[in-house]
Amino acid sequence: MKSINAPNTDYGWKNDLIKDLSFIKDKKRYPISKKTFAPSLALGLFLLVTTRLFWGAFVGLTSKSVFVPILVGLLMVALVAVTAYNYFQTLVFKVISANKTLTENIKLLHTFFRKQNLAYTQHPEAPEVFMIISRNLNANNSSKNEYREVMVFIADDKRIMVNGHFSGKKFSITPPSGNYKKMAKELSLWIDSYISNSNNTNVPIRSF
Repeated sequence: MKSINAPNTDYGWKNDLIKDLSFIKDKKRYPISKKTFAPSLALGLFLLVTTRLFWGAFVGLTSKSVFVPILVGLLMVALVAVTAYNYFQTLVFKVISANKTLTENIKLLHTFFRKQNLAYTQHPEAPEVFMIISRNLNANNSSKNEYREVMVFIADDKRIMVNGHFSGKKFSITPPSGNYKKMAKELSLWIDSYISNSNNTNVPIRSF
């Protein structure tokens, strides 16, 4: 995600994030809200419908013919469980240790982004909140169907919190990208190197 040229537009939970900043710092995740509740409700309804269909197919079957519906039912439950887990991961922030004050960690993020040539935005009302927004990932690059990867960085005392999710016109249940985990890992390595070396040696980051 190097040299991003993202338009100055709000994506995902940017506005809600500021309102819920205290909750996020305390719980290390986004709160359940109207926007995040919709996917949870969809998962619950899907599980309910699946259970009803499974039970209807199961009732009245003999012991010899019950194997297939049981297998299908277990696969459906596993699918819901994996989807629910992936959804929950989009809400959770990864915490990176940074033995500095909030102000120092804000400066640390500025330095990290500049040295790695990463385009970023800093929220004017909450200077500890940074965002990196990818280009439109939609194949036709239409502004009406924008789909972008968003990474959120929150500087705090003794730590930096990182979250990654995908954002479009509507929230969807999409697992977090591996790019966000790579970014968090590289940031952690860079911080260790930057703090421990007096010459501020830069640990290069792989582009994605």
